[in-house]
Amino acid sequence: MMAEALKARPMYLDKLLAVKDNGLIKVVTGMRRCGKSSLLALLSQRLVDDGVPADHVISINLESFQYSAFDYAQLYRHLDGLMQTGGRYYLLLDEVQLIDGWEKAINALRVDKDADIYLTGSNAHLLSSQLATLLSGRHIEIRVFPLSFSEFLQYTGLGASPADRASAFDRYTRYGGLPPVVDQGANQSLAHTVLSGIYDTILVRDIAQYLQIRNPMVFNDVARYLADTAGSPVSINKIEHRLKSARRTTANETIERYISGLLDAFLFYRAQRINVKGGDYLQGLNKYYPADLGIKNMLLGYPAGDFGFLLENVVHNELRTRGYEVQVGKMDGLEIDFVATRTRDDLTLERLFIQVSASILDTHTRERELEPLRRLGNAGLSGRRIVLTLDTFGLGSMNDGVDVINAVDWLTM
Repeated sequence: MMAEALKARPMYLDKLLAVKDNGLIKVVTGMRRCGKSSLLALLSQRLVDDGVPADHVISINLESFQYSAFDYAQLYRHLDGLMQTGGRYYLLLDEVQLIDGWEKAINALRVDKDADIYLTGSNAHLLSSQLATLLSGRHIEIRVFPLSFSEFLQYTGLGASPADRASAFDRYTRYGGLPPVVDQGANQSLAHTVLSGIYDTILVRDIAQYLQIRNPMVFNDVARYLADTAGSPVSINKIEHRLKSARRTTANETIERYISGLLDAFLFYRAQRINVKGGDYLQGLNKYYPADLGIKNMLLGYPAGDFGFLLENVVHNELRTRGYEVQVGKMDGLEIDFVATRTRDDLTLERLFIQVSASILDTHTRERELEPLRRLGNAGLSGRRIVLTLDTFGLGSMNDGVDVINAVDWLTM
């Protein structure tokens, strides 16, 4: 990709610049094609603009055929050969998990050279198992997500008017926020082709290589089930029965392994259930959310289903992008869609309780969504209480301390 074609991702570039030269290895993670490589290119460009000699910024994409036969020793020798003059070097290595034993080369470069090291990877399992050995305590992870809706508007230049923004939101919830898909505009055929290619690449390169998938059709069935039930509690037994009814009998252990593979490749997120009053985790029936709505819709054939679940998925992913840990809350037999927590810069804890509903204009629906949040207030549990909806009427702060906010407005705050 040419430097002039790069589009800004200031939120992530600022995170990298904030930890530059801090002595730790920077590990940039996220699903394939979410923008990690472009982020490293943006960093390279910025370093040179800030006065770092171009030959001291070394960028390597390890997916290139040039490195296909490399082991860790060859990787070390190759990089060592590029670092022969004095001064600090900046090493930007893309998809590092493709090199067997890569952590040995990186640790040796950390020890032997004056280098600030940045790595990307598309598989949490492969990265974490190796980071936990030689590089434990010597790295910092920066997660990159598909474009948030706010980023999507900036990336595309859409959203100048309310009608334009509504059309952009429809497109975003249909085709998602992966940059190469967004680049196809609203052409569903092109978007589908790119989405299918990304999914197949993730399956082949980031999952199958270590999961030893014997039946890709069963794996795809599990992925489709999770996509189809996003926002609903998931039972492994139900997946097993569904596969059995389709004459694809599969053991629970295999299903759990496939779900772990989907999580490790950053295709899905898991939201665990917690007891809001006690704070303890509840066993079973977690929820799973696709990391990108384009992937979800591609797996399901672009259905025109319940928009409430799509909106819930968007809100969940936005909370992750904003740095929150996200759980599903249970209290007094009622469910709270999201309990989101994050640590502020001053190390205090911020907590949000969020209900999501496409519309709460119906009195029964409004009461159903507000009741769990009211009980939180009555129980004295601290945290901002919010209902997010697509309604444009009935918004504002309620007498009981609950804020009702238009979801699209919230996404662009």
